[in-house]
Amino acid sequence: MGRVKKLAGSATAAAALAAVATLLSPAAPAQAAPSCSTSAQIGVYGGTGWAMCGGSGVTKTRVVLFCQYNDGSYATLYGPWVSNSVKSTAKCSGDSYPISVGYQTM
Repeated sequence: MGRVKKLAGSATAAAALAAVATLLSPAAPAQAAPSCSTSAQIGVYGGTGWAMCGGSGVTKTRVVLFCQYNDGSYATLYGPWVSNSVKSTAKCSGDSYPISVGYQTM
């Protein structure tokens, strides 16, 4: 009887390990990360910035532009949501300039 119990225990353990392995393995192959580009006219009053993303997993992109005023305050501007592989642009006001640019995706 001791051997039967060990075999049953081993079979149960093997089944449990197989179930865990199935849960941990991806259901579909991993998708490539999106490819994104940004640029801005850093330090130019009234400057613009843009962002564009392409690749799988991205349906929309928008630019996030950080503009600074002479008094040290700043504004965060968001460009329009655009389709995959289309540029989203934003422009600082004439009395501020871009200090950084980024993007958001969905």
